[in-house]
Amino acid sequence: MKKLTSTILAIVFGTVLVLTGCGSNNSKVTDGVNKMLDTTTQLSKAIDNGDQEKVKEVGPKLEDQWKTFEDDVKKENKDLYEKIENYLDPTIAGSEAAELDKEALKILNDQLTNALEELADKTK
Repeated sequence: MKKLTSTILAIVFGTVLVLTGCGSNNSKVTDGVNKMLDTTTQLSKAIDNGDQEKVKEVGPKLEDQWKTFEDDVKKENKDLYEKIENYLDPTIAGSEAAELDKEALKILNDQLTNALEELADKTK
C-alpha cells in the first residue's frame, strides 16, 4: 500500500512539474507578445506624428523583446514565428533608416501588429 501511494504521488508530482513548465512558456509568450504590442502601438503613434527621433528610439526595442520568447514561438507556432520574422526585421530596419518613410514603415508595423495579435489569440 505504501509503495502504491508513493508511486501515485510521484506520478502526480511529475505531472504537476510538466504542466507548470508548459504554463510558464505560455505566460512567457503572452507577456512578450503584450510588450511587443505596446511597442508597436508606441511606434505607430511616433510614425503618425512624423517623430523620427521617437521612431529610432522605439523601433529597435522590438528585437530585444522578441529575443526573450522567440524560441518558444518557433517550437510551438512555426508558421506564426516565420510571419512575425518576415515583418519584424524590415520594421526594425525602417525605424533605423536615416530618412523616415512613413508610409512603408506604417504598413510594416501594422502587419507586424496583426501577426502579433494573431499569436496573442493563439496563446490565450
